[in-house]
Amino acid sequence: VYSPFDAVELAAARPDRQVVFAGIGFETTAPAVAAAILDGARRELTNFSVLSLHKTMPAPLRALLDLGETAIDGFILPGHVSVITGSLAFDFLAREYGVGGVVAGFEPADVLAALVRLAAQREPAVAIEYTRAVRPEGNTLAREVMSQVFEPSDAEWRGLGTIPGSGLVLAPAFRQFAAEERFSVDPGPSREPRGCRCGEVLRGLIDPPVCGLFGERCTPEQPIGACMVSSEGACAAYYRYRDIGE
Repeated sequence: VYSPFDAVELAAARPDRQVVFAGIGFETTAPAVAAAILDGARRELTNFSVLSLHKTMPAPLRALLDLGETAIDGFILPGHVSVITGSLAFDFLAREYGVGGVVAGFEPADVLAALVRLAAQREPAVAIEYTRAVRPEGNTLAREVMSQVFEPSDAEWRGLGTIPGSGLVLAPAFRQFAAEERFSVDPGPSREPRGCRCGEVLRGLIDPPVCGLFGERCTPEQPIGACMVSSEGACAAYYRYRDIGE
């Protein structure tokens, strides 16, 4: 399926089959899943459910700062997430931790502009470089749909462990659409492959080449750790551009 609404249509067309949609992603994708659940409820579908694995972004940033393992001078904040949350969701970085941040777009020029703006801050603040898509208040309608269908839950993060309130599960009014309850699904704890140091890479403790698997046993063609699996992963990006500037 291309979207959660396709899963709803599939369930409506095949009432004899159970259709489970895996809800993954951050605030960017959660509103559409919430809207699909509302659609399923409106149609009174009993064969549609969602396994919600959604997570929210502010909590892991707070966790990184609370760990105090690295000296973080500032954050380049996620553009698509901020379309939904708005930049105000990250104001706590400057207010509580004295760390600035800039919401950036995805083009190289966006990232460079965000870095320049971050470096030019005289006092910590959260600013928006991605002004063509992000507003301080974000998308209030999308957040209302999310808050109607979901409620915060504890969630496990690679390299950070369990972070309270950083996940999203279905609210009691929509619990009948929760696949983990309908089918007694328990994903269990995640485990890193032996020797993989992806968690340390994500926390900024080491550069990817410090991992003994990097570039030898672990490559984009034969990835071992999660940081190498996706083309957007930290190790995959480092591998791709490792020769630039040498």
